Order: sequence, then C-alpha cells, then structure tokens
Amino acid sequence: MDFNDNWIFYREGDDPLEVTLPHDAMISEKRDAGCPNGVNSGYFPGGKYCYEKEFVLSEEEASKSVVLHFEGVYQNCVVELNGAKVGQHRYGYTPFDVDLTEKARPGKNKISVSVDNSLEPNCRWYSGSGIYRPVTLWIREKVHIERVKVETKSICPPEIFMEVEIAGKDAAGGTDMEERPLPVTVEIYDGGQRLYVGAPGKIVLEGAKLWSAEEPNLYTCLVRIPGDEQRISFGIRSLEWSAKKGMSVNGQRVLLRGGCIHHDHGVLGACEFYDAQERRIRILKESGFNAIRMAHNPASEMTLELCDRLGMYVMNEAFDGWYVPKTYHDYSRMFDSQWRRDLTSMVDTSRNHPSVIFYSIGNEVSETATEKGVKACREMTEFVHGLDRSRPVTAGINVLLNVYTNMGLGVYRDRGDYRPEPLPRERGYKEKKTGSAFFNAMAQKLGPLMFFMSAGKKGDRACRGAAEALDIIGLNYASSRYEADAKQYPDRIMVGSETMAADLPYNWERVKRLPQVIGDFVWSAWDYIGEACMGDWTYHSYRGLPLLAGQGMIDITGKPLASMYFMQVVWGLRKEPFIGVRPLNHDGESPSTGAWQFTNAIDSWSWQGYEGTKATVEVYADADAVRLTLNGKEIGTGKVKKYKALFRTAYAPGTLTAEALDKEGRVVASHCLVSGGRETVLTLKPEKTVLRANNQDLCYLIIEFTDKDGCLKPYVEQPVELSVEGPVSLAGFGSALCKTDEVFGSARHHAYRGRTLAVLRAGKETGKAKITVTSAGMEPSILEVEMR
Repeated sequence: MDFNDNWIFYREGDDPLEVTLPHDAMISEKRDAGCPNGVNSGYFPGGKYCYEKEFVLSEEEASKSVVLHFEGVYQNCVVELNGAKVGQHRYGYTPFDVDLTEKARPGKNKISVSVDNSLEPNCRWYSGSGIYRPVTLWIREKVHIERVKVETKSICPPEIFMEVEIAGKDAAGGTDMEERPLPVTVEIYDGGQRLYVGAPGKIVLEGAKLWSAEEPNLYTCLVRIPGDEQRISFGIRSLEWSAKKGMSVNGQRVLLRGGCIHHDHGVLGACEFYDAQERRIRILKESGFNAIRMAHNPASEMTLELCDRLGMYVMNEAFDGWYVPKTYHDYSRMFDSQWRRDLTSMVDTSRNHPSVIFYSIGNEVSETATEKGVKACREMTEFVHGLDRSRPVTAGINVLLNVYTNMGLGVYRDRGDYRPEPLPRERGYKEKKTGSAFFNAMAQKLGPLMFFMSAGKKGDRACRGAAEALDIIGLNYASSRYEADAKQYPDRIMVGSETMAADLPYNWERVKRLPQVIGDFVWSAWDYIGEACMGDWTYHSYRGLPLLAGQGMIDITGKPLASMYFMQVVWGLRKEPFIGVRPLNHDGESPSTGAWQFTNAIDSWSWQGYEGTKATVEVYADADAVRLTLNGKEIGTGKVKKYKALFRTAYAPGTLTAEALDKEGRVVASHCLVSGGRETVLTLKPEKTVLRANNQDLCYLIIEFTDKDGCLKPYVEQPVELSVEGPVSLAGFGSALCKTDEVFGSARHHAYRGRTLAVLRAGKETGKAKITVTSAGMEPSILEVEMR
C-alpha cells in the first residue's frame, strides 16, 4: 500500500505543512555562509523535523501483519505509533522496517517520525534531511512470505536456485513451518508467457535469455502460499573474476566504463523519484557508461530495479568511512554498533539484482594503512562473504592518504573526546579547510602529481594489507600502480574505483591490456550538490555561495559536458571528432580551475556579439591529426596528443569543421558546429507532456535560449521566470551554475550557458496544466501538460 500522501511536516519553530513523500527538508532550508556543514552540503544546514500521518485500519486489517517499510530517512529517526515508540533507525542510507503488528488498532491510527539531522557536519556531501525516499505499508496474513532469494547456478543450461522464507505465526499460534509446511507455488513468466510452474528450489529454464548490461533480460517470478503472494523480477547471469581473465559476465570479459554518482537529484535535492532516477540511469547509459559506483552509500531499491531494467552494472558501496571521522558527527560515531546491520541491509537489498556485481565496504578508508584497519577490512570482507559469496568485495583505497597516515600525517584524524553537539558556526566559506575539504583542496593543488605520488614502495606498503584482505582492491587516483602491481602481485585484481577524466587515456589502455585491471570509475559521472566548486572552472563574475561540485561529466540538468565526449572518444564509442570552444563571454577573465575538470569547453559556435574575439578550440579525436576549417578556410592542422588537439582562432559566425586524419593524411571522420541565427527565442523541451495524476510522476522541462531553429546560445544567461497553473507543482528549478544564491524552490532563475531546468510534479487531480515561461525581451513560451 502506497503510504506517501497526506503527511504533516513540522520544522522546529515553523507552522505545519502538508507534504507528499518523498520529501527533502534540507533543500528548503536557508543557505548560510556560517553553516557548520559549509562547503560539504553547499551551505545547507540540517535541523530537527517531524512527520505525522493518520491512517485507518479495518478490524480485519488490524488483525493481520502490519509493517511500515521505509526506503530511506536521513537520519537518526524515531518512529511512534499512537504516541508509543515502535522503532528507530540511525543510518540515513539503508532501508528499514517497523513492525506495527498487534500495535496498530482498528480505526484511526497516527504515525509520527522524528528526524534529527542537527548534529553537523555529519556528511562530506549534500545528504538531504527527512523522509527522502518512499514509504510502503504492508498488510499481510500473519503467516506470509518474508523473502524470496534467487541465485543463478548455471547459465548452460540456465539454472537458478530459489529459496522462499516464510515468517509469522499460523492461526493456531504455531511457528514450526517444518512440522506444518505450507504449500509454496512458484510461477515464472517472460512477459505474458509462463515458463515454469512448480515448487521452489532448483529450477531449470531451458532456452532462457541471460542478463547483461548490453542485454538486460528479466523474468518475473510469482510466489504463492495460502493467503499471500509476492512478485519479484530477476535476471540470469554468471559472474566470475580472476587475475588471468579479469571480470566476466556470462563467460565474456567485461571492461567497466564506470562513473561514481551521489544520491541527490540536483534541483530536487535528495528526493528519490522513480522518474528522476530512471532519467539519470538512462542518460548515463546513453552517454557510454555501463557501470556506476554508488558513492558513498548503499543504492536505493529503486535504483537497483532501474539498473536491472535498463542494463547498468553496479558497485554497491556501504560506507564513506569506518571508525575514524571524516566529518565530526559522521558514521564513525556509530560504526562499531551499526556496521553489521547496515552491511546486512545492503546485501539483502542487492541479492536478487543482477546489476549488482560487487560490494564496496568503504571509500578512502585510510584506516587500512594500519594493522587495526586491515583487521577490520578482513572482518567486514568475511562478513559479506558469509551473506553472499556470489559477488566480490572491494573498497576504494586512496593510496596517497594511506601513505600520509603511515607518516603520521593523516588527513582524517580523531582529536579529543567526542561531544554529541553541533559544532560552532564557521566564520564563512573562506575558513581554513580541514579533513575532506583539505584533501579536495590538496587534490586541486597537486592535480596530476597525485598520480605519481601514489606509485613507489611507500604506496605499496600503504595498501598491501587492504589488497590482501579484499577480493578486488579499489584504487582511488592511483592508476600509476597498475603496471608495477600487475607484475609484483600476479594474483591481484584491481579496479580504478575513483579516477579523473584527464587520466582516462592512460587508464583505459591498461584496462584493455591488463586483465588484472577490470575497469575505471571516473569522479564523477553526474554533478551533485555539495563539495561545492571543488571541480568547476569558476569565473569570479559569478556571485554567491558555492553550491554545486562542478565535477560531473554530465551536469545537473542532464547535459553531457566536453569531458564526457572526451571519454566517449577514448572508450572508442565516438568515431567522429568532438569540437569544444571555451566560453567567449568570459574573454579576459581567468577562472579558478579544479583538478576534476580538465576543460570548460562548450560544444557551440554561436557567440553573437563576440566577433573577432580569440577562441580556444579543443578537438577530441582518435586520430593521428586534426584539420580545422572555418567557412571552408583552413585554420590549421594539429597533431593529436592523448586524443586532443588545440587551436586558436578569431570567432566569426559560420561553420566550424574538424576533420580527423590518419597517418597518411586521409579524412577518416568529421564533425562541424554551425552558428545560430540572430533572433533569440525561448525554446521549451519537455521530456513528457502526459503524466499520471499520482503525486509521483515528473515532467523534466529543459528551457533554452536558442535561435528560431533551436540552436543553443550559451552566452545568454539572463533570468527566466515560470508560472504554473493547474494540477502540477514546481518541484525544482535551476541551472548548472555552481556558484549562486538563487534557490531551487524559486520560480525565477538565471540561465547558465543558455539553459535552465524545471521539474514539474504531478498532483492528484486530472486535467491540463499550463506552464508559462518568460524572460526580458522575449515572447512568452507556453507548455501544456496533461494529467490522466
């Protein structure tokens, strides 16, 4: 039963507000330069909140098993039913159940969920606050299906083993299901075609199609017992890993074209909507990724379902850290008492999802440089093996941080006795950086030097213990170790668990050549809130508090950036050259640059008003050389180095063409950019125009300044305003600008690079909604969205 509507939300000191889940309380907080979260959260503070909801049960329903299932609440929540405490959960990223059986009464009941995210800082990125993932109410017979487990045993022939767990007391009060076994019936379907009917256990499905990221074939399983049934989807696939053959899916070696993503959804904050996550996974796959790393917390159930359906491999990660704090109030304060429970939750959630191909037990856990940390690493690895041996265990090891830890210079250190109270306000965002912020700042300064500093004997000693404890060692910014470790440790399997796009030519050549290196996960695949302006090329003419990281290969509006196209060229997925132009509307300004983005070039040759301005043109190609022409006149021919050639030329409107040349000077591929016309209009690009009236469907609306033919004008960055009429609401509105004081809940935003994104949320009423978009000097543009 959907349990997301008609909640009453209370923020300390504010009037109550009716909300529909998912709901992120943090995104509506006022950003504050003195907030203890600082750059980590994009200067959004936390707080204390309460959610209440009344619901009615019939006599029959109240006599059954009644369970509330929360997919994610951030964080430290306590659940009460009719004023009595019935559950609590600390970790903000794992799902949990609250059993209301024999506590919920016939008639009216009241659920209260209090959330405490006031101890800050507690996260290195934007966490969100509150009930930010969906909630479900399960009403079942006392004896019901608790869990269905599906494991592939063979792919030739396709064979699975299905285990059905039954829970609860029967009508006579008995509990021994072996003495009074229930009949269990299993039906397996391929679409509408039934393939199997019978008992659980060993099941051979002759002719079944296998699951992989390239061919994500899924089957539906319907399990029945008297009075209850459960439906799940599953895929049949084998998974093998070895130093000799790398990682194989269904017997075929797989090279992981990976990207790290955080859980937030940009203008929506942390709210987890099906449409939002489906869009993100789809765009990631269309952009060339075949794997994601959930950084640095377990993926939601919804995310894994979508990765199964769309075809995306997943590294599911449990923790950002262990027992040494990275921020003062983080998971380290509950690690000792919670890690077993939360690892179990992650594995249980992942078990039936073929998309999950390995587990990560931590990120940049510099504890692994110490004997105690290696012992903890081994204990957690063995614990996960005890739950699921079908997938390998990894962790992201930052070798440089481990080296510093061995030298007594650990970036993350626990100083003094812990006090569970908020830290004092900062003096502002220019405050001295420590911990995570210090490392990010250091990475910006060191840049490529991190790559070299991770090599050598000190780096070897710093990560050896972790490598021996894990099935696969994840290396963060340490691909310089690949060659030496492949020779010195022939049985070691490695993955680039966090890398920079600029290093991909070096990394990918080794992924292809060395079976011990199974893939590369760039930081980051999709931009996110928090760790603000750590990767962006920031121009000082942009005013406001840092908000977004600026580290994504795809920005928060879903637009692939130049670095994404560069990666496509290196992966061999893009045959034609890519042309990028550094912004001419900032000519004369020197941006501050970040280590994670090697360029801020834009795929546009439309710069009206900047005629004669010198343009830096970047061309990415898998070729020997590139010839660049403007309106048929040759600008020059440049040698391609590490898939890149650079040119300088004065801007003039027309057609800019790049031709990729082989060693004999023959054209093997070409691409061009064409300038737009002089007229500027507001162009609306809705990704849906029909929504279900369910409070959950979303319409993503891209708003761009273009010419009349739709050619983007990236230099137009004036304000855009929305008005919304009818049965939809504005769920979020903004741009990919990393530094701004504008808020995502506002109906007015400046465009960035000629573009903004609005997200409309369906209501419960049917009918038509009207969205009017205006900007100074432009004719209004109108969109109609139908609710059904």
